[in-house]
Amino acid sequence: MLERPRAAAAAAWRALLAPERAVLAAFAVAIGVGFTWGLPNSNTWAVDAISPRSCGLGAIVETYWPGHFHTYPPLHMAWLTMLSLPWIGLAVLRAGAGLDALGDELIKPLYMTGIEVSARALAAAMALGIVWNTIRWWTRMQGRVAGVGAGIVTASNATLVYYAHTGNLEVPYLFWATWALVEMDRVLCGEPRERQALLFSVAAVLSKDQSAAALLLPLPFALVIVPWVSRRASTLRRGLLGSAVLGALVYGVVSGALVNPSGFRRRVAFLLGPASQTWAGYPPGLHGAALLLGHAAQAIPHFTSWPIAFAALGGIAIVSASTRGVERARSLLPLLAATSFTLLFTLNARRSEDRFLLPQALFVFPYAAVVVARAWSAWPRARLWIGAGAAACAVPALVGVASVDGTLVADSRYEAERFLTRLRSTTRVEIYGTGFFLPRMPSTLRVERPGVEPLAERQRIPGVTEIVDPEMDPRSRAPDVIVLATVLSLEVVTFPPPPPDARPYGSTAYHNDQSHRLFRGLYDGSLGYARTFVARCALPWPLECRDVHDATARDIWIYTKTP
Repeated sequence: MLERPRAAAAAAWRALLAPERAVLAAFAVAIGVGFTWGLPNSNTWAVDAISPRSCGLGAIVETYWPGHFHTYPPLHMAWLTMLSLPWIGLAVLRAGAGLDALGDELIKPLYMTGIEVSARALAAAMALGIVWNTIRWWTRMQGRVAGVGAGIVTASNATLVYYAHTGNLEVPYLFWATWALVEMDRVLCGEPRERQALLFSVAAVLSKDQSAAALLLPLPFALVIVPWVSRRASTLRRGLLGSAVLGALVYGVVSGALVNPSGFRRRVAFLLGPASQTWAGYPPGLHGAALLLGHAAQAIPHFTSWPIAFAALGGIAIVSASTRGVERARSLLPLLAATSFTLLFTLNARRSEDRFLLPQALFVFPYAAVVVARAWSAWPRARLWIGAGAAACAVPALVGVASVDGTLVADSRYEAERFLTRLRSTTRVEIYGTGFFLPRMPSTLRVERPGVEPLAERQRIPGVTEIVDPEMDPRSRAPDVIVLATVLSLEVVTFPPPPPDARPYGSTAYHNDQSHRLFRGLYDGSLGYARTFVARCALPWPLECRDVHDATARDIWIYTKTP
């Protein structure tokens, strides 16, 4: 009588410990560590995140307000705005529906923290979706061993782990893009999945425009060229044409192109102009492209390990040599997506930050799993050694994941906050910088933030008094303590600024002659202040604090008035 329950329990235990579930569970743990980074707060420490302010303060309206536009597409912001509605409703109950009073209420930590937590939870779920999409995509192409291996490679991507902790758009658009690529593989297998492939591609572009660069070459390749060359389907088949019309209609309505054409045109002009080209980090032409690709190769340890990267090259060679026809097309679809993104976005934008190389990492490095899968199949007696070798190759990547988690837990702003909480309540503090880069201020202190820009142009911080000071001279106010944001705690900000026409677009705050004189005066002591505390991220070996898009691993400089 006990045999059946025991057998059922054993089967359930085996299912629970299935390799795919183990990979997803381990990735969930990596996301969970540091999930509350910088919270509670009235802002986020993740640079370029759309949460909590954009979605919590209803910026999605800009997409559909005639003549207006928002920097980012509306799809993911719409999800986050819906999740923020309970918090907005609570704020309305407390402060009323007046825009000024409601805005003042909403930026308090209670609401912004709730909205940010929901945004991070959604990002974590979508990051798990990216890993799952990768597993099933590579399992379809190369078998279960390769699928699990590809999942491990993706789950041990340190940059993906970081963005899974944030309200940035990298994880959402890659979630939809990887799902679209899975559907393209199904089309290549002869399934009528054109509609799903196109709609998920549209969802990716509606989450972040640059995702189009990863999909523009794979879509015609998988939906038109290969079916036509292999004579499996006509290029003018009804399912494809109808799906293309539906996808274009969905994009036109949701993006605002059909309902707010003037605003949409302005947004496109912004994206193609100041939003991208003025931030380019390399010169145009072949020389700049060569420099960018060289730096991209040097950035490989930010995503994985060198052994995995070299194994990925071997995997590409294996699938190219061992497959033919449609199977080769399927096997090279990930490489095509990586190539498409590189040619149409990375080289065009001339930027090599981690987030602009993340798609290539997610599409190319899983080829390393092909090498393991082929060896696993060819030499069954050596599987113990094959597994041990694969695990050894993954160790540096796992150290990278632990380093990212450790960086979030040991953020320098926490140490700065501990210093500030030890100050007397009568201490007068001045802060310089935006909420992205500043520690949270204890409510017991009197905190002011000077700047040359008008108050209406600032992103407010609750409890902080805003001051307009055209001279940027703290001596007239004589604060006891001055705190610089992470991006201002650098010697380079003390140098004279470049001419206005050479400054990056949008870098207006503290990017002027007055601010640079202030930072120089603090640095050399001529303003009567001394740097008495440096908050710094520190981790034990072999971990290292990792700087991701200026959001992490930066120092905080704190000055105090000299006697």
